[in-house]
Amino acid sequence: MGSNASQGGSGAGLKHDDLWYYDRLPPTARHALANAAFDWSAGYFYNRWTKAKPGFKSGADVAKQVKQADRTVKRK
Repeated sequence: MGSNASQGGSGAGLKHDDLWYYDRLPPTARHALANAAFDWSAGYFYNRWTKAKPGFKSGADVAKQVKQADRTVKRK
């Protein structure tokens, strides 16, 4: 899995490589990220999941967020 981890902006403060965050997500969330249409940063989803932000409380919630994010990407 490659990474679109942010190089600037709000996501740039992540302390670890993107795979570190990916490996710590629940299996359902990892599966969604691995099969996403876009290479989303796992750190974004991990940080919200660990803080139990609304819509990120479980692996299934994270998977739904990944799918929702995929719908925002323009397909060529």
